Amino acid sequence: MSKVFVIDSEGIPLLPTHPARSRKLLRTGKAKVKQVVPFTIQLNRKVENPVGSFEMGIDDGSKYVGIAIKNTKTNEIVFHAELNHRQDVSRLMEQRRNYRKSRRFRLRNRPPRFSNRIGFKIAPSIRQRKEAIVRVVKDFSKRLNIIKVIVEEVKFNHSKYRYGKFFSLTEIGKKYLKEQIQQLGLVYETTFGYITKESRINLGLSKKHNHDACAIIGSNKIIGHEYSIKPRRTKVWENNPTKTCTEKNGFKHYDIIKATHRTRGTVIGSIRSLKEKVITLRTSFDNNFPVSYKKSKLLWRPNGLIYCQI
Repeated sequence: MSKVFVIDSEGIPLLPTHPARSRKLLRTGKAKVKQVVPFTIQLNRKVENPVGSFEMGIDDGSKYVGIAIKNTKTNEIVFHAELNHRQDVSRLMEQRRNYRKSRRFRLRNRPPRFSNRIGFKIAPSIRQRKEAIVRVVKDFSKRLNIIKVIVEEVKFNHSKYRYGKFFSLTEIGKKYLKEQIQQLGLVYETTFGYITKESRINLGLSKKHNHDACAIIGSNKIIGHEYSIKPRRTKVWENNPTKTCTEKNGFKHYDIIKATHRTRGTVIGSIRSLKEKVITLRTSFDNNFPVSYKKSKLLWRPNGLIYCQI
């Protein structure tokens, strides 16, 4: 049974509660719905001396990131998910570079500049991946009292073998992630892949990214559903000529909706596109699943991170 996340009237995170108790609080008017996915309620009063502490395990990767959060007292995994990284950043940066290059030679024939580079900058593709993880940490810090983050790092040290401190792109990204998490005031710890593998086998978990994250924080007491997280782009091209529709029949891109399908039954997913006759959804079983407008109902309109229950 999934837990329901709870915050008080001032936004202070409390211990997650049972769904039946949350329904009672909502029915009696003692709480209101704060977020639908993952389901979070907000009490109408302030709670003195809130208790509870949680640890987050992160199995970092270039395409997928496993995330798990454990209650340090009960050792229960109250949330586990797989974060799907964007894979189009390098292509978009190359596209922008070509546009600038063609404009420079088309208009003024100005030679490229190399003397205006200031300081060390992390590659945009790496920075985007690490900032997506930080966005998840920040988002869950609003509903859970997270005190520690444990991240799986690479074992090989390039600086030790004279390859240079910033030789590996992996090490550059891990260093940036560590700095960003420590700036949030959280304890940052590291582990390694062989330790994670041994722990996962001992816990009897299958080979999945979110299970690796559970092994990192050392627990197999998983409760609730698995989630898929997709970071939404923060900068949107408003005049994109290929984007012909932003809203249709009260639905927008990335909305979380519940639809009735003739073969699949009830389907919950995030809107991928708004076509003339159907909506296509991102679901756990299909990344482009068509459903009807008339048989769809809006559940939640996310602002940044899109959570989909698997």
